Amino acid sequence: MACLGLAWFCLVAIAEPLRPSGLLYRVQPPDGAVTSYLFGTIHSEDPRVLDLPDQVLRTFASSPRLALEVIPDATAIIKAMVSMVYTDGRLLREVIPADLYRETAAALEALGMPEEAIKDLKPWAVVLLLSVPPSETGEFLDHQLYTRANAEGKSVLGLETMAEQLALFEDLSESEQITLLRETLAAREELADTVEALIRAYLDADLDRLQTLGDTTLSASDPALAVRFQERVIDSRNHRMVERMRPLLHEGGWFIALGALHLPGDEGIVALLRQQGYRVTPAD
Repeated sequence: MACLGLAWFCLVAIAEPLRPSGLLYRVQPPDGAVTSYLFGTIHSEDPRVLDLPDQVLRTFASSPRLALEVIPDATAIIKAMVSMVYTDGRLLREVIPADLYRETAAALEALGMPEEAIKDLKPWAVVLLLSVPPSETGEFLDHQLYTRANAEGKSVLGLETMAEQLALFEDLSESEQITLLRETLAAREELADTVEALIRAYLDADLDRLQTLGDTTLSASDPALAVRFQERVIDSRNHRMVERMRPLLHEGGWFIALGALHLPGDEGIVALLRQQGYRVTPAD
Protein backbone atom coordinates (compact mmCIF):
# COMPACT_ATOMS: atom_id res chain seq x y z
CA MET A 1 0.00 0.00 0.00
CA ALA A 2 2.76 2.43 0.92
CA CYS A 3 4.31 2.12 -2.55
CA LEU A 4 1.33 3.92 -4.03
CA GLY A 5 2.65 7.10 -2.48
CA LEU A 6 1.36 10.17 -0.70
CA ALA A 7 -0.15 11.71 -3.85
CA TRP A 8 -2.45 8.73 -4.33
CA PHE A 9 -3.50 8.89 -0.68
CA CYS A 10 -4.35 12.60 -1.00
CA LEU A 11 -6.43 11.98 -4.10
CA VAL A 12 -8.41 9.28 -2.31
CA ALA A 13 -8.94 11.49 0.73
CA ILE A 14 -10.22 14.35 -1.44
CA ALA A 15 -12.29 12.24 -3.80
CA GLU A 16 -14.10 10.30 -1.12
CA PRO A 17 -16.37 11.77 1.56
CA LEU A 18 -14.76 11.62 4.98
CA ARG A 19 -18.06 10.67 6.62
CA PRO A 20 -19.82 7.42 5.72
CA SER A 21 -23.07 7.89 3.83
CA GLY A 22 -25.66 5.16 3.34
CA LEU A 23 -25.45 1.47 4.18
CA LEU A 24 -23.87 -0.15 1.11
CA TYR A 25 -20.26 0.47 0.03
CA ARG A 26 -17.90 -0.73 -2.66
CA VAL A 27 -14.52 -1.72 -1.26
CA GLN A 28 -11.55 -1.85 -3.61
CA PRO A 29 -8.06 -2.82 -2.36
CA PRO A 30 -4.97 -1.10 -3.76
CA ASP A 31 -3.80 -4.31 -5.45
CA GLY A 32 -6.67 -4.19 -7.94
CA ALA A 33 -8.56 -7.25 -6.69
CA VAL A 34 -12.20 -7.80 -7.59
CA THR A 35 -14.51 -5.39 -5.75
CA SER A 36 -16.18 -6.49 -2.51
CA TYR A 37 -19.13 -4.86 -0.79
CA LEU A 38 -19.73 -3.72 2.79
CA PHE A 39 -23.32 -3.57 4.03
CA GLY A 40 -24.58 -2.20 7.33
CA THR A 41 -27.26 -4.33 8.98
CA ILE A 42 -29.54 -4.04 11.99
CA HIS A 43 -30.51 -6.98 14.21
CA SER A 44 -34.23 -6.81 13.52
CA GLU A 45 -37.02 -8.98 12.19
CA ASP A 46 -39.18 -5.98 11.30
CA PRO A 47 -40.68 -6.57 7.81
CA ARG A 48 -39.59 -3.07 6.77
CA VAL A 49 -35.98 -4.01 7.48
CA LEU A 50 -36.21 -7.40 5.77
CA ASP A 51 -37.58 -5.77 2.60
CA LEU A 52 -34.11 -4.97 1.29
CA PRO A 53 -33.59 -2.37 -1.45
CA ASP A 54 -33.14 -3.69 -5.00
CA GLN A 55 -29.56 -2.38 -5.13
CA VAL A 56 -28.64 -4.45 -2.06
CA LEU A 57 -30.38 -7.54 -3.40
CA ARG A 58 -28.62 -7.27 -6.76
CA THR A 59 -25.25 -6.78 -5.11
CA PHE A 60 -25.83 -9.71 -2.76
CA ALA A 61 -26.92 -11.95 -5.66
CA SER A 62 -23.81 -11.10 -7.67
CA SER A 63 -21.42 -11.78 -4.77
CA PRO A 64 -20.24 -15.41 -4.52
CA ARG A 65 -19.21 -15.09 -0.87
CA LEU A 66 -20.82 -13.78 2.33
CA ALA A 67 -19.09 -12.68 5.55
CA LEU A 68 -21.06 -11.91 8.73
CA GLU A 69 -20.01 -10.88 12.22
CA VAL A 70 -20.72 -14.42 13.37
CA ILE A 71 -22.37 -17.36 11.62
CA PRO A 72 -25.90 -17.65 13.14
CA ASP A 73 -26.20 -21.43 12.89
CA ALA A 74 -27.62 -23.89 15.41
CA THR A 75 -24.21 -24.46 17.00
CA ALA A 76 -23.79 -20.76 17.71
CA ILE A 77 -27.30 -20.45 19.11
CA ILE A 78 -26.81 -23.42 21.45
CA LYS A 79 -23.46 -22.05 22.62
CA ALA A 80 -25.07 -18.71 23.38
CA MET A 81 -27.91 -20.31 25.32
CA VAL A 82 -25.50 -22.40 27.42
CA SER A 83 -23.36 -19.35 28.20
CA MET A 84 -26.38 -17.38 29.44
CA VAL A 85 -26.94 -19.61 32.47
CA TYR A 86 -24.93 -20.40 35.59
CA THR A 87 -23.51 -23.92 35.62
CA ASP A 88 -21.86 -23.70 39.05
CA GLY A 89 -25.02 -23.98 41.13
CA ARG A 90 -25.57 -20.27 41.59
CA LEU A 91 -29.02 -18.76 41.11
CA LEU A 92 -29.95 -15.31 39.83
CA ARG A 93 -31.75 -14.45 43.07
CA GLU A 94 -28.54 -15.14 45.00
CA VAL A 95 -26.44 -12.85 42.79
CA ILE A 96 -28.54 -9.70 42.54
CA PRO A 97 -30.25 -7.68 45.31
CA ALA A 98 -33.71 -8.85 46.37
CA ASP A 99 -35.52 -5.74 45.12
CA LEU A 100 -33.84 -6.00 41.74
CA TYR A 101 -34.69 -9.69 41.52
CA ARG A 102 -38.37 -9.01 42.16
CA GLU A 103 -38.42 -6.32 39.48
CA THR A 104 -36.52 -8.57 37.06
CA ALA A 105 -38.83 -11.55 37.64
CA ALA A 106 -41.90 -9.38 37.05
CA ALA A 107 -40.47 -7.92 33.84
CA LEU A 108 -39.58 -11.35 32.44
CA GLU A 109 -42.92 -12.82 33.49
CA ALA A 110 -44.58 -10.08 31.43
CA LEU A 111 -42.62 -11.47 28.47
CA GLY A 112 -43.98 -14.95 29.12
CA MET A 113 -40.99 -16.28 31.07
CA PRO A 114 -41.98 -17.82 34.43
CA GLU A 115 -39.61 -17.67 37.41
CA GLU A 116 -38.58 -21.31 36.96
CA ALA A 117 -37.27 -20.50 33.47
CA ILE A 118 -35.11 -17.58 34.62
CA LYS A 119 -33.66 -18.87 37.89
CA ASP A 120 -30.27 -19.82 36.39
CA LEU A 121 -29.82 -16.79 34.12
CA LYS A 122 -26.81 -14.51 34.48
CA PRO A 123 -27.57 -10.80 34.88
CA TRP A 124 -26.07 -9.92 31.47
CA ALA A 125 -28.33 -12.53 29.87
CA VAL A 126 -31.36 -10.84 31.41
CA VAL A 127 -30.12 -7.52 30.03
CA LEU A 128 -30.06 -8.98 26.52
CA LEU A 129 -33.56 -10.41 26.89
CA LEU A 130 -34.96 -7.10 28.10
CA SER A 131 -33.10 -4.94 25.58
CA VAL A 132 -34.93 -6.13 22.47
CA PRO A 133 -38.61 -6.61 21.63
CA PRO A 134 -39.83 -10.21 22.01
CA SER A 135 -39.05 -12.20 18.88
CA GLU A 136 -42.02 -13.24 16.75
CA THR A 137 -40.40 -15.06 13.83
CA GLY A 138 -36.69 -15.39 14.65
CA GLU A 139 -36.01 -14.29 11.05
CA PHE A 140 -33.61 -11.45 11.79
CA LEU A 141 -31.84 -9.68 8.94
CA ASP A 142 -28.46 -11.36 9.50
CA HIS A 143 -30.12 -14.77 9.66
CA GLN A 144 -32.06 -14.03 6.47
CA LEU A 145 -28.82 -13.23 4.64
CA TYR A 146 -27.23 -16.40 6.02
CA THR A 147 -30.18 -18.52 4.88
CA ARG A 148 -30.18 -16.98 1.40
CA ALA A 149 -26.43 -17.47 1.04
CA ASN A 150 -26.72 -21.16 1.90
CA ALA A 151 -29.63 -21.62 -0.50
CA GLU A 152 -27.62 -20.00 -3.29
CA GLY A 153 -24.49 -22.02 -2.57
CA LYS A 154 -22.34 -19.10 -1.46
CA SER A 155 -19.28 -19.51 0.74
CA VAL A 156 -20.10 -18.18 4.22
CA LEU A 157 -17.62 -17.02 6.85
CA GLY A 158 -17.85 -15.40 10.29
CA LEU A 159 -15.40 -12.62 11.16
CA GLU A 160 -15.80 -13.44 14.84
CA THR A 161 -16.60 -16.54 16.84
CA MET A 162 -19.56 -16.82 19.18
CA ALA A 163 -17.08 -17.28 22.05
CA GLU A 164 -15.48 -13.92 21.21
CA GLN A 165 -18.82 -12.15 21.14
CA LEU A 166 -19.98 -13.73 24.40
CA ALA A 167 -16.71 -12.80 26.08
CA LEU A 168 -17.76 -9.16 25.82
CA PHE A 169 -20.45 -9.93 28.41
CA GLU A 170 -18.78 -12.73 30.33
CA ASP A 171 -15.88 -10.40 31.19
CA LEU A 172 -18.17 -7.93 32.94
CA SER A 173 -17.95 -8.03 36.71
CA GLU A 174 -21.09 -8.89 38.66
CA SER A 175 -21.36 -5.29 39.85
CA GLU A 176 -21.19 -4.06 36.24
CA GLN A 177 -23.85 -6.57 35.21
CA ILE A 178 -26.09 -5.42 38.05
CA THR A 179 -25.63 -1.78 37.02
CA LEU A 180 -26.57 -2.67 33.44
CA LEU A 181 -29.61 -4.58 34.62
CA ARG A 182 -30.88 -1.68 36.73
CA GLU A 183 -30.41 0.73 33.81
CA THR A 184 -32.16 -1.64 31.40
CA LEU A 185 -35.16 -2.07 33.69
CA ALA A 186 -35.39 1.68 34.22
CA ALA A 187 -35.47 2.29 30.46
CA ARG A 188 -37.95 -0.47 29.55
CA GLU A 189 -40.89 1.87 29.02
CA GLU A 190 -38.85 3.69 26.37
CA LEU A 191 -37.79 0.51 24.55
CA ALA A 192 -40.50 0.53 21.86
CA ASP A 193 -39.84 4.19 21.01
CA THR A 194 -36.08 3.64 20.97
CA VAL A 195 -36.33 0.62 18.68
CA GLU A 196 -38.68 2.46 16.33
CA ALA A 197 -36.30 5.43 16.18
CA LEU A 198 -33.40 3.10 15.32
CA ILE A 199 -35.39 1.34 12.62
CA ARG A 200 -36.52 4.62 11.06
CA ALA A 201 -32.94 5.91 10.98
CA TYR A 202 -31.84 2.61 9.46
CA LEU A 203 -34.55 2.68 6.79
CA ASP A 204 -33.44 6.21 5.93
CA ALA A 205 -29.85 4.88 5.66
CA ASP A 206 -28.90 7.70 8.03
CA LEU A 207 -25.70 6.60 9.78
CA ASP A 208 -25.30 9.97 11.50
CA ARG A 209 -28.69 9.55 13.15
CA LEU A 210 -27.99 5.93 14.06
CA GLN A 211 -24.72 6.93 15.69
CA THR A 212 -26.39 9.80 17.55
CA LEU A 213 -29.04 7.44 18.90
CA GLY A 214 -26.35 4.99 19.96
CA ASP A 215 -24.34 7.74 21.63
CA THR A 216 -27.45 8.99 23.43
CA THR A 217 -28.09 5.51 24.81
CA LEU A 218 -24.50 5.21 26.02
CA SER A 219 -24.54 8.68 27.59
CA ALA A 220 -27.45 7.63 29.79
CA SER A 221 -25.37 4.79 31.26
CA ASP A 222 -22.80 4.75 34.03
CA PRO A 223 -19.93 6.81 32.51
CA ALA A 224 -17.14 4.31 33.21
CA LEU A 225 -19.22 1.43 31.92
CA ALA A 226 -20.21 3.42 28.82
CA VAL A 227 -16.55 4.06 27.98
CA ARG A 228 -15.72 0.39 28.45
CA PHE A 229 -18.61 -0.65 26.22
CA GLN A 230 -17.61 1.77 23.48
CA GLU A 231 -14.04 0.46 23.56
CA ARG A 232 -14.87 -3.25 23.80
CA VAL A 233 -18.15 -3.62 21.93
CA ILE A 234 -17.46 -1.20 19.07
CA ASP A 235 -13.91 0.12 18.73
CA SER A 236 -11.78 -2.95 19.51
CA ARG A 237 -14.07 -5.20 17.50
CA ASN A 238 -13.85 -2.82 14.53
CA HIS A 239 -10.07 -3.19 14.49
CA ARG A 240 -10.30 -6.96 14.84
CA MET A 241 -12.86 -7.34 12.08
CA VAL A 242 -10.90 -5.10 9.70
CA GLU A 243 -7.80 -7.24 10.18
CA ARG A 244 -9.80 -10.39 9.45
CA MET A 245 -11.46 -8.69 6.50
CA ARG A 246 -8.22 -7.83 4.73
CA PRO A 247 -7.47 -11.25 3.16
CA LEU A 248 -11.09 -11.44 2.01
CA LEU A 249 -10.90 -8.02 0.38
CA HIS A 250 -7.72 -8.99 -1.46
CA GLU A 251 -9.53 -12.10 -2.70
CA GLY A 252 -12.51 -10.02 -3.83
CA GLY A 253 -16.12 -10.93 -4.43
CA TRP A 254 -17.24 -10.76 -0.81
CA PHE A 255 -20.50 -9.30 0.50
CA ILE A 256 -19.61 -8.32 4.08
CA ALA A 257 -22.62 -7.63 6.30
CA LEU A 258 -21.97 -6.05 9.72
CA GLY A 259 -24.00 -4.06 12.24
CA ALA A 260 -24.44 -0.55 10.86
CA LEU A 261 -23.04 1.08 13.99
CA HIS A 262 -19.66 -0.47 13.18
CA LEU A 263 -19.38 1.64 10.01
CA PRO A 264 -19.25 5.36 11.04
CA GLY A 265 -16.82 7.34 13.18
CA ASP A 266 -13.07 7.83 13.35
CA GLU A 267 -12.74 4.28 14.71
CA GLY A 268 -15.43 2.93 12.38
CA ILE A 269 -14.77 0.29 9.77
CA VAL A 270 -15.12 2.67 6.81
CA ALA A 271 -12.49 5.04 8.25
CA LEU A 272 -10.17 2.19 9.27
CA LEU A 273 -10.28 0.67 5.79
CA ARG A 274 -9.57 4.04 4.16
CA GLN A 275 -6.64 4.59 6.51
CA GLN A 276 -5.17 1.31 5.25
CA GLY A 277 -5.41 2.36 1.61
CA TYR A 278 -8.71 0.78 0.58
CA ARG A 279 -11.03 2.78 -1.64
CA VAL A 280 -14.44 2.75 0.06
CA THR A 281 -17.25 4.49 -1.85
CA PRO A 282 -21.04 4.55 -1.39
CA ALA A 283 -22.81 2.07 -3.65
CA ASP A 284 -26.45 2.78 -2.82
